[in-house]
Formats: sequence, structure tokens, C-alpha cells
Amino acid sequence: MQKSQSPTIKTIEAIALKASKIQLDYFLKFDKLKPEEKSYQDYVTIADKESENLIIHELQKAFPDYGFIGEESGIIKPEAKKKFIIDPLDGTINFMKGLPFFCISIALADFNERSELEDIDQIEAGLIYAPFFKELFYAEKGQGAFFGAQLIKHNPAVNKIICSVGNKNFNHNLLREDLRQTVQSIAHRRFFGAAALELAYVAIQKIDSFMHCSLNAWDMAAAALILKEAGARVEDLDGGSKIFKTRNIIAY
Repeated sequence: MQKSQSPTIKTIEAIALKASKIQLDYFLKFDKLKPEEKSYQDYVTIADKESENLIIHELQKAFPDYGFIGEESGIIKPEAKKKFIIDPLDGTINFMKGLPFFCISIALADFNERSELEDIDQIEAGLIYAPFFKELFYAEKGQGAFFGAQLIKHNPAVNKIICSVGNKNFNHNLLREDLRQTVQSIAHRRFFGAAALELAYVAIQKIDSFMHCSLNAWDMAAAALILKEAGARVEDLDGGSKIFKTRNIIAY
């Protein structure tokens, strides 16, 4: 099944493709990245900064009344009821090391009367693009999720073989008993280093499940909607939808 994209998704995709060109121009050019350590083992490069600057500039032109929450820029226009949530380059360490597993994540959230982002229902649109692999994922609320032009239909009956666990200190005792039994039965565990793309891969079942503690909204926002619209389970470790408030997530 193919579906024509909405004007919002078309605009976000065009901007993501522009940002991807910046990233591919810098990829494997280690002497030009100018990495900075923001905090312990958390880095930013010139590719992150230039990508986010471009994304915000282009979105501001297309949606002048909307605000922004960017990983590098922080909050812009905090009074806006609708805000784009942007991770310009998820998987920065992979990118710095010449590993191709990285992506751009852009989501649109409706804050309405809320002062902060709390649950998945606030996400109206989400797009993830992996520049090296040329893989596109997108969704709009109530409209389904797509991988390229193909509608995604998550199949919960598929055997669970690969689980991505995003924290080396992840405490499995935090999980409900049914989830803990499911996770412990999975044969192979991985961590790929780009949460947004890993979550998108759960939607198309390249990865069977994903769990992580202490993620930020820009790591999860677009992917959470894609997963939900695909029919996958996505929740916090208590089984609720307030993943942005708890900052933990399990998807399967």
C-alpha cells in the first residue's frame, strides 16, 4: 500500500534530506568534525550543529508560528503550542568513529495547554531518516506508519531474537514480570548506539525489541509515533504512555 505524503511530511522530508547532505559531506572526514565533549561520553560535532541550524532555519520558514526543542539549540519559542522536537544527528559517537548507524529525527508535538511533553498522544508527526542507508520512516497520528512508500504492519507474533538494551547498567528488575520473562528469553542482545533508528527498526522488525533508561525526548519522539502507528507496543517500564516524563522506554 502506498499513500501520498501530507504537506507537513513532505516539508520535513525535504529538510531532512538537505541535512543529510551536510552529514554525508562530513562523514569519514575525521579532521573536520571538531568534536566537543558536552558531558561525560556525550559529544557534539560540527555536523550536528550545522545540521540542526539548517533544520531549524528551514522549519521556521515553513512553520513560522511553531516552536522548537533541539538537542543542541535547546528550546526556541517556548510559548508556542506546537513544537518540533529535533535530534539533528542521533548516533554522534558512531558518526565520529566512521560507523554508518546514525540518523536524523524530527517530530511535531502538540503541547496545547501543557507546559511539557509527557506522553505519546502529544506527537502529531514524526520522521526518521538514516542518510548512509537512505532509509526513511515517517508517521502521522491516525494515518499509519511508513518505511519509504510501504505501509508498516508490525507483526507481534514474529519470534523475538534480537533485543537492543541501551543501558549497560539497565536494571531488569524494573520491568514487569511478563516483560522481564520476554526479554530474558531473547537470545541475542545488542546496542547499536542510535536510539531513534533502533526504535524505527523495531517497527519493521529488524530489531525485535528495544529498551532504554534516561533517554531524552528528541531520542524517542518521532520513533514513538512510528511504532504506535505501525501497531507495535511502546510504553514506559510501568506499562504507561508517559515515556517523555519517565524517560524510559520499551518497544516490542
